[in-house]
Amino acid sequence: MKILIDAIPMTGLLTGIARYLRNLYLTVERLELADTAYFDGRLLSDAMPPLADSRKWQQTTQSVRHLPDPVVFGIRAARWLWYEHTLNRICRNRASGITLYHETAFTPAKLTTVPTVYSVYDLSLRRYKDTHPKERVWLFEYFIKTRLKYARHILTISEFIRKEIMEEFKVPPHMVSSVPLAPDPLFAPCTSAAVNAVKEKYSLPHDYLVFVSSLEPRKNIALLMDALAAAKTDIPLVLVGWHGWGDKDWLAQINAGVLKDRVFFTGHVPDQDLKAVYTGAAALVYPSLYEGFGLPIVEAMACGCPVICSDTASMPEVAGDAALLIDPHRSDSLAHAIDTMVHDTGVRTSFIQKGFGRAGQFTWEKTARQTIDIFSRVQ
Repeated sequence: MKILIDAIPMTGLLTGIARYLRNLYLTVERLELADTAYFDGRLLSDAMPPLADSRKWQQTTQSVRHLPDPVVFGIRAARWLWYEHTLNRICRNRASGITLYHETAFTPAKLTTVPTVYSVYDLSLRRYKDTHPKERVWLFEYFIKTRLKYARHILTISEFIRKEIMEEFKVPPHMVSSVPLAPDPLFAPCTSAAVNAVKEKYSLPHDYLVFVSSLEPRKNIALLMDALAAAKTDIPLVLVGWHGWGDKDWLAQINAGVLKDRVFFTGHVPDQDLKAVYTGAAALVYPSLYEGFGLPIVEAMACGCPVICSDTASMPEVAGDAALLIDPHRSDSLAHAIDTMVHDTGVRTSFIQKGFGRAGQFTWEKTARQTIDIFSRVQ
């Protein structure tokens, strides 16, 4: 089997989707489970494409955000049609040896020469469309209506999303499979010296809570600020992640009242630093409204960082009994959880130990083998 992968999502920042695809295919290659090729819309290569320069990528992305939505939609739609055209030319060439195409972007490509497996990470573009840029929602809706029929199989990352896909797209159960993700093997507890070095590098406080994600509406940061203000503890919060998109009215709350000087921003940080940030935190707070999986949950657990996360969508499925679950619509629920995790040493120690066990249940070798088994049945 030779898999052709849509590599476009792998060429941005190392966030959720890029992290998933890189870990999946690095493991596939290491275990020699299949041959792989990568197409980024311009180049076809047997080598995995490099990540973007973090600063340049964020600057470019932010500049595009200032363009009118119809303009961005038109540019992206034209690029996608050209991508499809070139993809078909590649797959028609028998010398390429491609036997299966893995679509990792928003919609399947219009491709008939080889079977397509289409990855759906969540249905936020349908269920939480108001939290996405309009042009992204338009692009999804424009193409999904005519392209879904080209997918031989749909692959997703949790049973929760699998059930949503069957309900939303009216597809039979045998057409959709879920394979969970895993923390990168790099994520493990750091030494005190490494933690202190990262605290100094980013000017972080001695004690802190951490939130890890793009700073976008679906992550529920406004409620997090309300909870932080209401909690009895005055522990600071560190926000790790790129600026993202959407209104950020909660920034005004930080600059006034009890949150002044209690919230720290690092921007996007490399993994070596991120694992030290996790290790040094009193807890990960992850009150997201909706997730397909929620990688920071198991990353934090693998680093010995106890987790507070939402009791909705896929998050209880991922966290099991190893996290303190909260109602993401109630700031008092999160405030109480913060106070409990910070002040109750017994509770915190219990969740740290449970977290190690839970994170250990997810490995990229399991994910890779299950994924390739599904691909083998499809091709």
